[in-house]
Amino acid sequence: MELLVVIAIMAILAALLLPVLSKAKARAKAIECQNNLTQLQLAWQMYVNDHDDFIPGNNWWQEAGSNGMARCSLNWMTGWEDAILADNPDNTNTDLFLNPQWASLGDYTKSAAIYQCPASRVMVKEGNGLFPLARTVSMNGWMGYTNRPLDTTFQFIRKTTNLGKLPASDAFVFVDERDDSVDDGFFGVSMVNDTMIELPANYHGGSGPITFADGHAELHRWLGPDTQFPQQSGVPAENYKFIPVAADDPDLLWFQAHATVPE
Repeated sequence: MELLVVIAIMAILAALLLPVLSKAKARAKAIECQNNLTQLQLAWQMYVNDHDDFIPGNNWWQEAGSNGMARCSLNWMTGWEDAILADNPDNTNTDLFLNPQWASLGDYTKSAAIYQCPASRVMVKEGNGLFPLARTVSMNGWMGYTNRPLDTTFQFIRKTTNLGKLPASDAFVFVDERDDSVDDGFFGVSMVNDTMIELPANYHGGSGPITFADGHAELHRWLGPDTQFPQQSGVPAENYKFIPVAADDPDLLWFQAHATVPE
């Protein structure tokens, strides 16, 4: 009887502690993810300091090798990930963002781990195996000394000295993107259409890390009701991008306020 009482007490304590431990583990992953982007932001700043204030390139056509454009070291990274597509070498090739031949930030980062959210659950198929997606982070598509934004009546932020109307403390640089949304390293923000071109990751209690041109990072809570898709595990069934949203969608408005400004 005494043993049964002890077992019952232990079961109750375990039931009380498990949610606490689960929250602590989730919090630890969120901190790790934010620290990863902070390190990437530091590499970005070191590059800017070494290159006369020019921001690392971010031309998605070159990153993806689209329309015959050669992949090269002009951009902060190279490659086109697609978690649904089996045997796509870009899905797992860390050389595309660590090797200076393909990535202008490669000399400044060195660690593949800082490019991936530890809370990502998507896996990609190569041969008979399943592997984690190598990169989940993307850079503001309005930034880069070479880039290709979508709405040309807004400012291309080529150098940090272009920041003024949009203060450095408000200008977002890197964002952890959903692993079932990420493709190239260009995070597209439409300034004229009610569309989320790509989606930020919200795996940390509805939040995800984001960095700014002044060097700080934060966990931002994403609230858009039209993009709260459940997190996928394994090989994803859906690829989320170009999602129509309401004109007052809070996430779209936030990105539009922090991506660029009118010319």
